Amino acid sequence: MIKYYFCVFLLSLSITYAEGQKISKINVLGNNRIENQTILSYLPIKEGDTTDIDSLDHCLKALFDTGYFHDVKVHREGTIIVIEVEENPIINKIAYEGNDKIKDADFKKEIQLRPREVLSYAKIQAAQQRILEIYRRLGRFSAKVDPKIIRLPENRVDLVFEIEEGPTTFIRKINFIGNKTFKGSRLEKVLQSKIWHWYRFFVNDDLYDPDRFFNDQNEIKKFYNDHGYPDMRLISSIAELSPDKTAYFLTFTIDEGKKYQFGSVKINSEIKSVDTEKLKECVVIEKDEDFSAALIDKSIKKLTEELGTMGYAFINIEPDIQKNTEAGIADIVFNIKEGPRVYIETIEIKGNDRTRDYVIRREIRIHEGDAYNSKKIKDAEQALKDLGYFKEAHVQPEEGSTIDKARINVDLEEQRTGELNVGIGYSTLDGPFTTLGVRERNFRGTGQTLHSNATISKRSMGIEAGIIEPAFLDRELAGSATVFANQSKRSKSHKENALGTILGLGYDLSEMWWQNLNYTIRSERATGFNDNASKIIRNQSHNALLSSIGQTIHFGKLDSKANPTKGFDLSYGTDFAGVGGTIKYLQHVWAAKFYYPLFTEDVVLKVMGETGIMQKMGKTIRVVDSFHMGYDSFRGFDFQGIGPRDKATGDPLNGTRMWRQVTEIKFPSGLPDDWKINASIFHELGSLWKPGQRDNNTLDSRKMRASAGAGILWASPFGPIGMSYSWPYRRQKYDEKRQLQLQFSNIF
Repeated sequence: MIKYYFCVFLLSLSITYAEGQKISKINVLGNNRIENQTILSYLPIKEGDTTDIDSLDHCLKALFDTGYFHDVKVHREGTIIVIEVEENPIINKIAYEGNDKIKDADFKKEIQLRPREVLSYAKIQAAQQRILEIYRRLGRFSAKVDPKIIRLPENRVDLVFEIEEGPTTFIRKINFIGNKTFKGSRLEKVLQSKIWHWYRFFVNDDLYDPDRFFNDQNEIKKFYNDHGYPDMRLISSIAELSPDKTAYFLTFTIDEGKKYQFGSVKINSEIKSVDTEKLKECVVIEKDEDFSAALIDKSIKKLTEELGTMGYAFINIEPDIQKNTEAGIADIVFNIKEGPRVYIETIEIKGNDRTRDYVIRREIRIHEGDAYNSKKIKDAEQALKDLGYFKEAHVQPEEGSTIDKARINVDLEEQRTGELNVGIGYSTLDGPFTTLGVRERNFRGTGQTLHSNATISKRSMGIEAGIIEPAFLDRELAGSATVFANQSKRSKSHKENALGTILGLGYDLSEMWWQNLNYTIRSERATGFNDNASKIIRNQSHNALLSSIGQTIHFGKLDSKANPTKGFDLSYGTDFAGVGGTIKYLQHVWAAKFYYPLFTEDVVLKVMGETGIMQKMGKTIRVVDSFHMGYDSFRGFDFQGIGPRDKATGDPLNGTRMWRQVTEIKFPSGLPDDWKINASIFHELGSLWKPGQRDNNTLDSRKMRASAGAGILWASPFGPIGMSYSWPYRRQKYDEKRQLQLQFSNIF
């Protein structure tokens, strides 16, 4: 820039011209790579124009702004304009030195400079800042980047970025000022930013991130608003970098305000046909409980859903919070207003380079021409996120071509959906094991899931492969097919080999009812019998073909099917073996599961009960087809450790009648949250009796067994590690105990 102003100064001293004289010619000198016509095209003047000192000044600036020239001179010789240029060199090679934490290839993706481009000092500065930004995102705020230009023959240069990465800058302390009700340790749990500890080497939330820090501010406000403090103000939020750039200190200054409790709750409606008394059941707010913005939002959502089912699609619900500061009471009035009648004009999907449009559209339960429904739009966004195909999924409305129309924009950012899992581990049931699995959750963008898995352990081995089609026959049916082969040595008396196929079909009957159907065909073979194995087992069919159909119908509502904390699930399942094949029986299983948060959302009570019965459809029910109980199905006992047993050999004979009840409380272990260790205490009751075949040596009792114990589960960076210890305080003498259970697996 100094050179530019110096040139302008010389220009103003050396050029004399006659006012109104026209340019007869423009000569370009010094250019080797760039054509004359290209240079002339950048000029604000042309032959025949009248020039003055300002127009020549503009010529000089325009050529410098292209970034193609190291030096430019403009002067006049009579009616001829002479432009002398010195071209910027060509970049021969770009190199990075001193970078250990970030690969060269990662830099190449982020910076705009490329070999064989014209050297641009502006681009060098931009690349330097981008590299520094990359290091800051890794918490290295003391990183230094020094670009070096190495001159080469033929007006070429090598560009070298010399990097000094510096130490990682961790968050060393988080301070709260003005918090009287909640301790700093409680507020820290709300934040996404965390304080550095030695054991947090597999996460990066203890590195300062401006976006994360901004979200922390919103989370603190939300926490106070949900815990009785609607007037809370965040006076200041400061992130301070230590002078040596090795530590960050976060400070939040809070004005809590007064605590409020809910008072009266009313519903007013401008729509005369709406029965407000019936709508009161949708309000989840109770009088005298602590004020909570989350409960207000939840009530609005339920009211909107209920009004939608009643046919009122065009409504707005506005909460009016009426505070009595002296009494600390907040009365709530939900005002229902008729909104404008808006219809969906178009739905535009962007960002799905791989996933096909129809896969996305079937998750959006609103279509062009439908009445605008904010709940369905929110549900569509959540449904797309739940697919797991997208890193980001946003469904946003905007104004359409007219006031009564709306466009729905679906903005997506896809992510990888293929998984390769290699696992090694140990369990007290199967001993050391290894597993290899491949899974693709969005095969060729169709939404189909392909999976295969192989496992080898001391006592078993198996392989399976299958496909899941979430929209079978283009309907709301989830179809699946799996083929498998396995061998088990878990029985003390023999080996079991199986080869088969399972076909499944699942569908929703309503919001709270769903059903799964299945068909199984399996070829079985038992080998390797011990000489002292039970006669009952040895005399049963060792080569068999199972062909069965089954179903399970569910009724319930869970907040999460993967990790439920609230809700219930009631189910009834049947399996009928005898659709061809050599094995015949009818099996019924009834089950109920209830989840309820205690005290806080982190403490969850689970109560589960199940009972089952098997009926003969042929001569007998084999041991391998009967119910078995123990290990993970009844802690405190070994695999097949409960139930009928051969007195002479000790072999388990399993049973055709069973029941089990489990009460379990899961809660934080009390260790730092970052360790991700949860604990549980449990109590189990149950029994298994009436084998499919018996003789004089059969031990059998329907008496109740019981155990109690505790366990821990560590979601470690190496994979889940679980351990439990149980005390089987009520059992039969012939039952087999296994008080300690340990399982470790690793996926990488």
